[in-house]
Amino acid sequence: MTCPQANENSQGSTDFGRLPERKPASGITVLIIGAGVGGLLACLECWRQGHDVRIVERSASRMQSGDGFTIGSSALRAFRNWPEMEDEEDRIAMNMWVSWHKINGEKISGPGPFELHAGNVKDDTVEPPKVHRHSRPKFHKMLSKQVERTGTTIEYGKRVKSYFENIQTNKAGVILDDGNIIEADVVIAADGVGSKSSQVTMGHEIRARPTGYSIYRAAFPVELALSDPVVAERFQVLENGKFVAEMWMGDGVHAMFARSEDEMSWALNYPDREVGIESWSALVDPKTVLKTTANIPGWADVADRVIKATPKEHLHDFKLMWREPQPCWTSSGGRVVQIGDAAHTFLPSSGNGGTQAIEDAISLAACLHIAGKDNAPWATRVHNKLRFERVACLQKLGVVNHELRNRSSNADVSQTMPVGLLGSWIWSHDPERYAIDNYGKVLAHLKNGTPFQSTNIPPGHVYKPWTIDELLQAKESGKEIELDGDWD
Repeated sequence: MTCPQANENSQGSTDFGRLPERKPASGITVLIIGAGVGGLLACLECWRQGHDVRIVERSASRMQSGDGFTIGSSALRAFRNWPEMEDEEDRIAMNMWVSWHKINGEKISGPGPFELHAGNVKDDTVEPPKVHRHSRPKFHKMLSKQVERTGTTIEYGKRVKSYFENIQTNKAGVILDDGNIIEADVVIAADGVGSKSSQVTMGHEIRARPTGYSIYRAAFPVELALSDPVVAERFQVLENGKFVAEMWMGDGVHAMFARSEDEMSWALNYPDREVGIESWSALVDPKTVLKTTANIPGWADVADRVIKATPKEHLHDFKLMWREPQPCWTSSGGRVVQIGDAAHTFLPSSGNGGTQAIEDAISLAACLHIAGKDNAPWATRVHNKLRFERVACLQKLGVVNHELRNRSSNADVSQTMPVGLLGSWIWSHDPERYAIDNYGKVLAHLKNGTPFQSTNIPPGHVYKPWTIDELLQAKESGKEIELDGDWD
């Protein structure tokens, strides 16, 4: 498998822009399925670590629609390895202020800067935590451009029918819908929820169960919204040049409305007892949303005006689903490995889906570099062990935050902030450093049973397997979900 690449030791100015120093060629061929955030970062990090990488995507072209998402310090740290992209990431980030509102739009507090206070950090030399909010299309464009600068072509319009692994030939691969077969030493499944790779990792697809809630999400050109004078009056630029994200909180429902220089975005989390298809691409008509908001007591007219201005092709309805933590992300032979949503899904209330996909990409690429071509299957297993407990803890936080948000009173701002997301174990983590420091320990654990204790989870926490049913039953019986150790 060969793709055109930039010079192996590219650094400084090239035809593709400034690139990081690339490590010596590992000889490992890597096939990445999916050009989302996790897949694109995996492509970049595998290139930087010296692997021969190829990436395919089922969509016909790069993502052109979608709303916003946030990434934290542990993911932002990765961009320091990419000088040109680091500058662009900071430039395109939505540096918004935040205001808090009742569900009728009445302001409770703000606007003011969104700041994270690291109250449990004693070391003044530790860089404080950061959160950057991004437009999905802009973020994808930035990553895609950087992939192209490495000389790698993103191959669009290639839909995977099935994954396979061949122990005899030391290869894995995929069969496409058109019958073509692509093989590599390692296949990274970064193709999101419902990935067919689960057939070779867990032996079956991970069952999803409805939470009883869905979320409408939209982002579209801001001029469409501002053509309504009522909307334009509400969402003005502050005197200091900042834009504002309005957070609306109510019983069982919450919403967000935000504008930037060129984009209007909004989201509405609402009760939904219908069983539907789980898909980020499911489109819905604004008239359907208005039927939902008509049943929200006190819902403000200005919000409905924003919804009416939303083009149907930019409005998505995503069914929020529960999934149990999935401990095995690798195939039996270690040559197929899942990352991002394919390995671990997060509810939006977790605030960590994008960040953990990026951490996955960095960790896996580093493990492959440490292992080398002959030991590539061990690299995926070590990566799985390094990451699982951390991700499962963050998934647990997502359940806690989901329950808190959907039972908070519309005046209780203290319930709107995600629980646990300020813990230094989350934002100070360096996935590449962690892989380097712990690879040998985990390898000895997997091969010989040598004890290994994860240190990228809450200090003092002893991980125990858990299920969604256990957490929800505890809530229904009036018990708090146990968070032993120092989560925040």
